[in-house]
Amino acid sequence: MEIERGIIANPGIINPLPDGFRMERSITIEEISYYILYWDKVVIPGNNLVYIGVPQEEELISCGAIMRPRVQFNGSFRGDMVTNAILSCQGIVAKELAKDRKVDWVLHQAGKDLCIESEYTEMKDLLRFDLVNSLPVPLEGTPLNEILEFRDKRKSDLSQLHSLLDELYIDILKSPDQSLAAKQATHRLATHIKDLEIVVGERFKKTRKYDLSTSININFEKIASGAAVGAIIDMYASGLTFPLATVAGALAPLIKMEAKASYSFEPAKDNLKLSYLSHASSVGIIAKS
Repeated sequence: MEIERGIIANPGIINPLPDGFRMERSITIEEISYYILYWDKVVIPGNNLVYIGVPQEEELISCGAIMRPRVQFNGSFRGDMVTNAILSCQGIVAKELAKDRKVDWVLHQAGKDLCIESEYTEMKDLLRFDLVNSLPVPLEGTPLNEILEFRDKRKSDLSQLHSLLDELYIDILKSPDQSLAAKQATHRLATHIKDLEIVVGERFKKTRKYDLSTSININFEKIASGAAVGAIIDMYASGLTFPLATVAGALAPLIKMEAKASYSFEPAKDNLKLSYLSHASSVGIIAKS
């Protein structure tokens, strides 16, 4: 049985303050389109203290594109207690859903920094893997039904991305001494991303490229030995960037890798992937004539 891919996302970007929080922004419908294109299940937790809605929420829920479970808090909350409760929602829901082994659940936030309540974090050695300017997503304003129809029609193409990424992550953990650019998994991923751009571009006239950052568990015991962990840290401690295309250019997708100690999602400590981050590439919009 093929494992489904699930994503647990925050409804917005929240910045903690000494006595409360500041809502930088809610997630956009374009970001939700990104979720529903590349993941089978999309969960965006809410709560009974401060409920943060998302665009086209009722329509998205009614058609099964997203789920919005509400975490219930009891008692009196104020100031930073409210902030901590809001930030903990994603961790509470993710910890419960992670028990379902039929779905490969990952934690996801929009932006460049992972913000998780400290109760659910731990410091560990990570390999940060960035796909830059890589994943095409229809622009905001694209009818939801068109995105869902395309996803259902191209489900195998879209879901294969995760399989190829997993293959490359495992390849790196097994043999860190081999050149990343020379790995066959890298070439398969590059070919697939090129194909994705073609099929998405054929259906939608305008798309935006999204970056995807993944925190990889270097100490993934099923794969990496102690020697491999040390080799990965040594190889990627200063970072590595190279184009994921034969001809590099302004719009060419890139791979960036860096090994470092950082905070990760503690309930996922035994998983290969610990968390995801994403944001729209600064390169901008790709228009198809």
